[in-house]
Amino acid sequence: MRTLFSLVARVWVVVAMLSALGCMFSDLKKEIQEEKTTFSLFGRVEGISQTESNVFVLLYTKTDNGLQLDRYTLPDDTNTYSFFITPGTYWVVGFEDRNRNQRHDPGEPVGAWGRPDEIIVTGNVKTEANIEALDNLDIELSPGSFPLAGAVATVGDVTLMSSSLYKLGQVASWSDPVFDDNHGSIGFWKPMTFLRDQGVGVYFMSPFDPQKIPILFVHGAAGTPRSWKPMAKSLDLERFQPWVFYYPSGFRLDQIATTLNEMIKRLQIDYGFNRMGVVAHSMGGLVSRSFILKHLVIDGLGTVRVFVSISTPWGGMPMAAEGVKNAPEAIPSWYDVEPESKFIQQIFDNPLSPQVPHYLLFGYQGKCSMFMANNDGTVEVSSQLDLRAQKDAKDVRGVNDDHMSILASKEAISYLNQALDASFSEKDN
Repeated sequence: MRTLFSLVARVWVVVAMLSALGCMFSDLKKEIQEEKTTFSLFGRVEGISQTESNVFVLLYTKTDNGLQLDRYTLPDDTNTYSFFITPGTYWVVGFEDRNRNQRHDPGEPVGAWGRPDEIIVTGNVKTEANIEALDNLDIELSPGSFPLAGAVATVGDVTLMSSSLYKLGQVASWSDPVFDDNHGSIGFWKPMTFLRDQGVGVYFMSPFDPQKIPILFVHGAAGTPRSWKPMAKSLDLERFQPWVFYYPSGFRLDQIATTLNEMIKRLQIDYGFNRMGVVAHSMGGLVSRSFILKHLVIDGLGTVRVFVSISTPWGGMPMAAEGVKNAPEAIPSWYDVEPESKFIQQIFDNPLSPQVPHYLLFGYQGKCSMFMANNDGTVEVSSQLDLRAQKDAKDVRGVNDDHMSILASKEAISYLNQALDASFSEKDN
């Protein structure tokens, strides 16, 4: 009887697991469909004169009956605003509500994107060009009349959007709930949900200091910045300031890298820094190499002075290929982590060295597996040591750690700081 009960219990566990996976893939399919038809636009609100005022950013859409106020949002602490939009024609207006009556009154500071100009989104295909066209739509406020004649300038009856999707220089702490592990899993399986709820951004782990060099930490698949705490705290904080890139890791990697590149360029405009280091774990290494090449080769910027990759699958992951082939719905980033994916091939089209020295750190404390050769518990050693990555690396080092323990390893931490010391001499400060 006990044996029968045990068998039935195991069957129910399997059924529950399959049911849960079915729900996950069903949700993933909806997320992917939404992502295909959704764009985001963002910018900054400049010229806010009274910090105690409410500032509103209004999104108008073109309809058969003229301009219609669609929704509004509030800029975040860095005065950044953003909206999700679908194909259509839009205008964006911001105003400073000094008397707090939720409408623009004559004389209150107001501004629009352009003169104002239409923001036109056509088709459902996302390219770097049409994504960049929706970036940096800044609004300059100054006292005056409302720039859209005849348009409703009252926000009370339309939908308030959540805070900005883009966090540019927002100061955070390692204990912030936004960095909880469950959010990393959501970013992998439900990237659009993550984007709506958490946004994407470069967070500062302390207020910006122009005398210190930014070191940007980039997490991997299903990760969050919190895993970087041991390494970030090991930095010489008299010389360096830790930043973290937080993103939904289920999206296509080129899209993520493009977003990071645009954010770093915007932060350079805002803060004027001219050098930084990049430290990346696992899939984050693929994202980071793509970002660095966009920054270096396409934009001609020499901001990144050192790149440290940790446990990165430079040769891809066979399990991602199996997921693409057999899963009911493939997580978009799986396509880019397949061995010899087009993305992986492209990130080796141009070298990093000698402009950006690459320090390649790998782990080899894996367990015996029927599905993987020698590994660190997640990534095969042969992938971490892909010959293309080794050839372009200034130095290669292995440590006896698994895929996650390496982030708190004394040997790995020592290696990171040696790489930073070699790349940024004391006299540079």
